[in-house]
Amino acid sequence: MEQNISRRSFLAGTSALGLAAGLSLAGCAPQGKDDLANTGEAASTGATGTRGNVPSQWDEECDVLVLGAGGAGTSAALAAARAGANVIVLDSQKMNNFSATSICYGNFCVVGSDEQKALGIEDSPEQFLADAIANGNSDGNIIQANREDAILTYAENSARGAAMLKELGLEFPDPYVQVGHSLLRCHVVDNAKMLQLLTDASKEAGADYRFETEFTRLVYDADGMVLGAIDADGKSYKAHKAVLLCTGSFLRNTELLEECAMGFSKIPLYTGQGLTGLGHLALMDMGAPMWGRENIYAVEGHSEDGVAFTEMCHFGAIVTDLSGSRFFDDGQYWTNARTRAMVQKARQEDNERFLTYQVFDQAAYDRAVENGPMNGIYDTNMPYFIKADTIEELAEAIDAPNLPATLEKYNNDVANGGDTLFGRVHWNGEGTPDPVPLDQPPFYAYPSYPNILYTPCTGFNINGDCQVLGQYGDDDIIGGGRLFAAGEIITRSIVGNHYMVGVGIGSCTTLGMLIGEKAAALDNWDA
Repeated sequence: MEQNISRRSFLAGTSALGLAAGLSLAGCAPQGKDDLANTGEAASTGATGTRGNVPSQWDEECDVLVLGAGGAGTSAALAAARAGANVIVLDSQKMNNFSATSICYGNFCVVGSDEQKALGIEDSPEQFLADAIANGNSDGNIIQANREDAILTYAENSARGAAMLKELGLEFPDPYVQVGHSLLRCHVVDNAKMLQLLTDASKEAGADYRFETEFTRLVYDADGMVLGAIDADGKSYKAHKAVLLCTGSFLRNTELLEECAMGFSKIPLYTGQGLTGLGHLALMDMGAPMWGRENIYAVEGHSEDGVAFTEMCHFGAIVTDLSGSRFFDDGQYWTNARTRAMVQKARQEDNERFLTYQVFDQAAYDRAVENGPMNGIYDTNMPYFIKADTIEELAEAIDAPNLPATLEKYNNDVANGGDTLFGRVHWNGEGTPDPVPLDQPPFYAYPSYPNILYTPCTGFNINGDCQVLGQYGDDDIIGGGRLFAAGEIITRSIVGNHYMVGVGIGSCTTLGMLIGEKAAALDNWDA
């Protein structure tokens, strides 16, 4: 899949410090725009923001300008329009049917849901906060990585966000336990249907969608207050109340991806085409630091043809290289360390597609069948499993001669107190069970291929009002109170250093709804 960004190029080789201080786009700025007053060097070189260069005459005006039409943007547009605001939504793609929201797997985390209550589960924002800190605090400093006020804002409003979607017709089946959670909180929802419902409802409420219209830079005054945005054709959009940044991730920006983790851009992408990172560049231009570059990761478990997906580690499986040897702690969930180990091993093996094997026994198979969709075993992925009566026969079937010795060592370790090779302590992340021996025949191998889908552990910090914070603490609010953000660009504020399943989709729609409401309630800055 093509990963390079067409129609524009980004500056390459910039240091993290330089990016945080202000990273500009090369060759992206509209030239010769007559209605830009006092246009200086920043505008002519295509900077993502233009301090003090406010159009003397705006091309279009609205109350609330939403940048991005994924789950966060459509939720924001719906909430703002229903609150009486005049809303314009800009999105670079022809349609939003293939946005990151639509194509992801649909775990939606709700705290204090009706479904939980019906099952007798007592949950609270405080319990979610404790879980989020426990899950996200590993490998880093939670104070920098997580914002407790932002976490509580999401938790306190997630049931209301789910209620908005239920009112539109989205179904929420009973919750189940997922990585990072101490309680049943995650619901498997139809994300594509969700996005269509949000888009249709927001249009009906009056939101004006402008597809094939990509914003290239924010406009802000000399004091740093965001006033609007400029699109790729040089057209200016004035936002009387606020600009809502819902532009998703930066995975289509190959240079920025490589800066975060060298070699990761060689992993195939399976994500929205519009994720060029313009929102990230705009925030960095305004002085917002992007945290968690070292926590970007790939998602393993795809079949080679992309049809099937499974996460058998979540049911106790081990992961091996092509020879049948374990090579990292396969009890981690999605982590940068895990992906780096996979990239390094693939380089050693000349394994261009990053193939690994998830190996497991009948007991793990049965656990996954019982779980079913989305990460268990079901009709779609069942044909992709390779089955053998003995581990020796399985090793021969996948040409992995080291597999019998690997499994014998692993089973002995687990039976005698723990993994002596890599210190595995979970099936697959915080909150999942302790490892168990894989000794119940028959045995299975699932050929697993990675894709890069999300960057939720890499992004910007927000406060409890969903305003992006700069590098100088809580009082350093980017955009002068007129810029809010939701979606993948700020999910790191909720999950910290390790992804917490269901929070990506749950927070993008919940916080999208919230920023739409907050923006609509503001007075006009030019009143």
